[in-house]
Amino acid sequence: MTRFQQHGLALAALLGLASLTNAHAARLQIVATGTAVDVLTQSATIDGVVASRSATGGLLDASGADTLLLSDFQAFDPSTQAGASVSDGYSHLVAIDASGASTSLTMDASHFWQASGSGHIDAFELTQSLSLDGLTLRVVADAGETLGQSVTVSFSGLADFLLNGAAGTHDLALSLDVLRGGDTVASHLGLQTGSASESVNLSFAGVVGDEFTVLLSAFQSALLTQAVTLDGTTEFASNVMLQGQFTVAAVPEPASWGLGLGGLLVAGLLARGRRGQRIGLLA
Repeated sequence: MTRFQQHGLALAALLGLASLTNAHAARLQIVATGTAVDVLTQSATIDGVVASRSATGGLLDASGADTLLLSDFQAFDPSTQAGASVSDGYSHLVAIDASGASTSLTMDASHFWQASGSGHIDAFELTQSLSLDGLTLRVVADAGETLGQSVTVSFSGLADFLLNGAAGTHDLALSLDVLRGGDTVASHLGLQTGSASESVNLSFAGVVGDEFTVLLSAFQSALLTQAVTLDGTTEFASNVMLQGQFTVAAVPEPASWGLGLGGLLVAGLLARGRRGQRIGLLA
């Protein structure tokens, strides 16, 4: 085999093998941002004095092209309750960025309540929820894929549940659901009663042009089950957060597989030819 023939076969092998490896290019596009709802209710009783707070619908929209950004942050002024100094606040965040090759996702809901001084906390109750319903993502071609070409959509992320609080009953929950039409194609539900972390890994099949609906929710509740004596500072603080990203990988068409297998065959022929040349030189 001449050097020219070897060069031609090597080029053919590289092109064939490249057809197997260049299968990641399609991406997701935001079609509809959906509807987000945030709700917080809390009630605390210190030495018989009750103080309540509620908040809903405070998310500010700072979304842009291919991005969704909703946030609500409140740190309330300290107040006096039955001789104790009380401070509290919360934050809600939903962020989706589909401007790149992958689509990043963040949902974060946190809360804190703190009392300093003396006396007794007779009761404390909290409910907090943050949800996004109807976020629609479409699989779009980004490097010559054809409409209807098969793809695999994956999500990889981490869910964190953080809790720092007095004795009581605590529930922390996080859910992520992906639907196509009315059918659920992937879902994750995390339920915790204390601090924990868990991986969130989902994968499902689709085609270029498919639209998927994403549902997200974070929930937490706290209920004091017995009176707590204030001796310095006592607090209830919790956080539920999901961070991760969606990626899309195009599934090679049958013709690409044929070209790729041809590349493997050519590479094998080249290797055999070179071994034969070495044996001839040694003879």
